[in-house]
Amino acid sequence: MKICFISSYPPNRARLNEYAQNLVPALAGCSEVEKLFLLADKPQFPDGLAIQNSKVAVFRVWRSDSLFSVLNVLRWIIRLHPDIVHFNVSFQSFGKSKITNYAGLSLILLCRLFGFRVLAALHTLADVADLEKYDVKPSLINKAGILVATKTVLSAHKIAVLVKSYYAFLKKRYGHRGVSYVPHGAAVDTQSDLASANRTILFFGHMGPHKGLPLLLEAYKKIRAITPDAHLVVAGADHPQHPGYLAPYKVAGLEGVEFADYVPQKLLAQVFRRAQVVVLPYNAAPGTSGVFHLACGFGRPVVASNLSEIREIVADGASAVLVPPGDVDALADAITRLLVDEEAAKK
Repeated sequence: MKICFISSYPPNRARLNEYAQNLVPALAGCSEVEKLFLLADKPQFPDGLAIQNSKVAVFRVWRSDSLFSVLNVLRWIIRLHPDIVHFNVSFQSFGKSKITNYAGLSLILLCRLFGFRVLAALHTLADVADLEKYDVKPSLINKAGILVATKTVLSAHKIAVLVKSYYAFLKKRYGHRGVSYVPHGAAVDTQSDLASANRTILFFGHMGPHKGLPLLLEAYKKIRAITPDAHLVVAGADHPQHPGYLAPYKVAGLEGVEFADYVPQKLLAQVFRRAQVVVLPYNAAPGTSGVFHLACGFGRPVVASNLSEIREIVADGASAVLVPPGDVDALADAITRLLVDEEAAKK
């Protein structure tokens, strides 16, 4: 079997490239796969990443926010003529522009029209999102655009969603028979000792308005009043959709707050092992939380906003302290408890 895999990929950041970095070698490791052609975006950062697998061939054939570059992917797919075309996508995978993103998603329909078998791993679902929390007006034209984009994605033969409620929604509203729920998954690190964490709070990810950083900083001030030795690590760079987001917070220079930059895969364990608690103070979740899964894999306690996507992970067996979104006091109390109560943190 030959697969064309379309996704953003490291050394680029966000847009699901970290998920792709784990999924590509896993797919290539399947005995049924003869060759995997990775059609990735052109690197925006120094490309020191080499895939050590003879089954994988990497072609950097498209750029984010480039309409014609995205459509160039179709030419490569026709040229390579795979048995399956596998898209790893969200509704913002191909850039900031709505037009570019739709052009990228329309490749799913075009591939089907050209006779290819198509699988789409869909990480987000704009139909169920609170648009205003993502700075998108809930206008009629935007809602119509989301409907068209969703139907375009659903032209794939098979849809894999990472949120169980998305599976139910797509089956009920659109009647798609090829939808499957595939849990996100996480690598497991058995070195989960919390003794060396030194009251470190970790806020991790690609930073944007819906992640709740201002709320966390307010909660942190309350935490420091009770536990003066607590410190906060904000690890991650601006999300590509929100360039410059972190700059004003870095300038503010709140005591005890450390701003780390983007964390590459090889340093993840080092960063998470420092944390006594991982915090997800989101005011909205566009899909399942990769950070939550990382925290579980590294054995870190989690404090998170009580959002449906987060509750779903907990219901499936993960452990976390859930707090009402936007509640500074509840967030501060929950974090403080896990910092000072070692038994609660271990549990």
